[in-house]
Parts: sequence; structure tokens; C-alpha cells
Amino acid sequence: MHHIERSFLNKIVSYDKVISYCQHILEEYRIAVVSHGFPDEDAEIQFFKKDKPFLFGLLLQYNHQLSFELNFPNIPYGGNDDIINKKIEEVTAFLSGHKDMVLYLELQSKTFDSQFFLRKNKGQFTYLCRHDHSFDSEFCTSHDGLIANLVGYQGFLKYLQNKLGMSSTIGSASKVVMPEIEWTGSKVALVELGFALYHSGSINHGRASIKSVMRFLEQVTAMDLGDYHHTSIRLRNRTNPTKFVDKLKNSLQKWISEVDE
Repeated sequence: MHHIERSFLNKIVSYDKVISYCQHILEEYRIAVVSHGFPDEDAEIQFFKKDKPFLFGLLLQYNHQLSFELNFPNIPYGGNDDIINKKIEEVTAFLSGHKDMVLYLELQSKTFDSQFFLRKNKGQFTYLCRHDHSFDSEFCTSHDGLIANLVGYQGFLKYLQNKLGMSSTIGSASKVVMPEIEWTGSKVALVELGFALYHSGSINHGRASIKSVMRFLEQVTAMDLGDYHHTSIRLRNRTNPTKFVDKLKNSLQKWISEVDE
């Protein structure tokens, strides 16, 4: 999508091209689903929970952006405008109104997957997806449209925040009040966390250096990690190199179990 967007200098043209591309791929998906179906229910859930909503969500995001550019063509990036703030309030209100579903997805829960993402059960729940793109009844479930809307609005929110220049404000140390956080775990545990974050590729799309990751953790925790490369040797030589990461996983799983009970 970003490749298509960068291919055109005019935002309106680029957004329209992205929308057309998404529509084309979605139509190919629709034909394949209606003609061939799915090998099993797990594949159907995967498609309607993740694959289709991701692409459909991008379509909705760029549709929002195109509409905004057409309605307010003279608002530059970095412009502190009441129009942008009002639109941000609308978007955040929608996301807040569906925070349960956002949490369901963030926790990668599967409790209601069969009800939400199998076509045979779409009559059990009804979500009216407010958009102008309708699809074959065999190409939707009760909640894939909601997920697409969440994806679309989350992307649109980032676009609006960039318009407002929030990224530069957040990056200004003089305007940010850092909360007081005291790291009470061991230095080795923090180094383990840093290497886990770095090798997961979850920061800067995997382009962050190990040094920048460690410096970030030092700034947040006010800890001096010293020669973290030497510490990593100690990690690798331990009986359980992922002791702290395992602890995080077990703690989260315990909390989820307690909440579900």
C-alpha cells in the first residue's frame, strides 16, 4: 500500500489508487471464497478475523483520508486546527465505544471466534458496518466488518495525529513529563528484555539498533545497563536463558486465566 501511495505526488490520486487496489483484491478474495470456500473452520476464522479485515480496514482508512483531503484541502501537516481535533474526537469515540473488541483482539482471545467469524453464525450477532462497500452475503460474518472499521479508524487516527503534528510534540523533551518509574527487577532481567525486544523486530519495524533499544530502556528505567553485550553472554550460558521473558509470559497467562474465571 505504501508503495502505491509513494508512487504519486498528489495525495488524492494516491489514496484513490490504494482504494482501487484494495477493492480489486477484495473482489478476488470474494470470488475465491464463494467458489471454493475453506478447508476447515479454522481457516475460515483466520480469514474473517485477520486477512479480510486487514485489507478492508486499509481500504476504509484511505477512504477516510481521501474524504478528509477533499473536504479540507488546505490543512497542512503540523497545522493545529479545530477541524482536526474534532475529527480526532469522533474517531477516538468510535474506538472507545468498541474497546471490548479492541481488547479481545489485543489479547488474541479466541473465546468467541466461532460466533464472530464463521458465516453460519452471523445471524447470532449483528453489527451494522457503516460504509459504502457492500459484499456478497457469503463473504461476511457478523464481526469482520467491525474489525475492519477498527483497523481503518486506527490508521486514520495516526494520519490525523500526523496532521496535527503530535509526533513532533511527543518528541520534544521540554513538553513531556515522564512518569516516575523505578525498575525493581535485576539488571540482567532488563538486558534480557532489551534483547528480546530487539530480536522480535517490534521496534521501528525491526530497523532499530540494539544500542538504541538499550538506551531507550536506560532512559525509561534510569538504569545503567553497562556492557550489555557481556551480560548477554551470561544470559546465553544460563540453564534458562529466557528466565525473565518466561516470567512475563506466565504472569500474563495467570492474569488472563483469573479474568476469564
